[in-house]
Amino acid sequence: MNPRHLGLFVISAFIALTLPFQSNGQQVIFVARHVDTQKLLRMDAPIRDDTPLSESGRQQAEILAERLNDAGITAIYTSKTARTIQTAEPLAKLLGLQINKMSRRDIDGLIRRLHEKHQGDRVLVVGHWTTMPGILQRLGYTKKVKIERSVRNDLFMVVPKPDGSPVVVYIHY
Repeated sequence: MNPRHLGLFVISAFIALTLPFQSNGQQVIFVARHVDTQKLLRMDAPIRDDTPLSESGRQQAEILAERLNDAGITAIYTSKTARTIQTAEPLAKLLGLQINKMSRRDIDGLIRRLHEKHQGDRVLVVGHWTTMPGILQRLGYTKKVKIERSVRNDLFMVVPKPDGSPVVVYIHY
């Protein structure tokens, strides 16, 4: 089985196994970190909001789109930074979806929108190493999550349950 089919099989099996646990909320929320950014000339230069993806980052975004193409995603959320938007663009283009851009500092607003506008949906949220733990926590995941700044390709699948903590699966794609 090639890696693409294996990834789709894992996602499909996970969704099928967790369907009995679904509540009135979203079916699945995929929380991904943006992929590789363009290297800066100076190592101590800060990454800015307009820092674009590198060539390898663009390839990683395409891989993410391939992995999630058949996952039934109906909405995509990113921060307003170029790197999160560019990570989500290949999937948005494949699915014909608009990207909803929100401030990375407004995790409560993001969670509120997910609950108010996306009942029963499968949603992709693309965030940052600094925001992903807070997003997962606000979705009800009680375990401590530490995202390494230097690691990319983190993907969490969160399935809400009516009786407590969600089912969460971590994949490094």
